[in-house]
Amino acid sequence: MACHRFEIDATAGPARGSVVGGGGMLLVRLRLFDGPDLVDDATGLPAGEEDIYTDLRPQDARRLAFRLLQCAEHAERITEKAGGWVR
Repeated sequence: MACHRFEIDATAGPARGSVVGGGGMLLVRLRLFDGPDLVDDATGLPAGEEDIYTDLRPQDARRLAFRLLQCAEHAERITEKAGGWVR
């Protein structure tokens, strides 16, 4: 099994976290997965047979989303300076 996934999806729930003072808060569920046609270069087998799930509190999900946007912009700038996509 590969130790990484190439795609991500997010939904609100179904998990809930407890809040101090009672009640609950809906968590953001992240699903990390590979597309159906992705092959592991090392083995030649289909990559990542099982999806990986994790739940985040809403504020942590927002922080992650912001950081992902920063990293995506940085990666695009470096790629453009290199003259195109690096393979």
